[in-house]
Amino acid sequence: MRYLIHAPHLYMNKNRLICITFVALSALAMSACDDPFQVIEELTFDSSLGIVLSDFTRLGSGVYVKDDVIGSGDLTADGQTAVVEYKGYLADGSSFGSGTFPFVVGSGGTIAGFMIGVFGMRAGGERWIIIPPGLGYGDADQPNIPAGSVLVFNVELCRLDQIGPNPDCGN
Repeated sequence: MRYLIHAPHLYMNKNRLICITFVALSALAMSACDDPFQVIEELTFDSSLGIVLSDFTRLGSGVYVKDDVIGSGDLTADGQTAVVEYKGYLADGSSFGSGTFPFVVGSGGTIAGFMIGVFGMRAGGERWIIIPPGLGYGDADQPNIPAGSVLVFNVELCRLDQIGPNPDCGN
């Protein structure tokens, strides 16, 4: 008790510290509630996508992949020009795009999660890729893609460096 009598300013600073800590923790908790990013493991995917997350492999990056078809062609490597046919979906099953997309593997010419998901495929392969927002478009809105969205792609790797097992793919 002598401490409080002889050093009241320390007691006041202790109360102030407790108050500031409480306010900071409250703000942190509130900001976590307002986090716009979806979390893959907390989502219920629309049944039209047929996604059972336990059937997927989670990569160290947080990207999930599942091969429907293992290709018979070359394995992707940095510097190769890959041509893919893709369909893109949100977790609610809505489509945000599809088409043929050429890019140089490892060049950064696409969102990071897509590059990570395609890496390791063989030409002719078909794969589902689920991308967390931080490796997709993050907190930036895109046409038909709300900020913070998990992205789901169904991808066929048509060819690498103009060589592929399916001549009709990507034409």
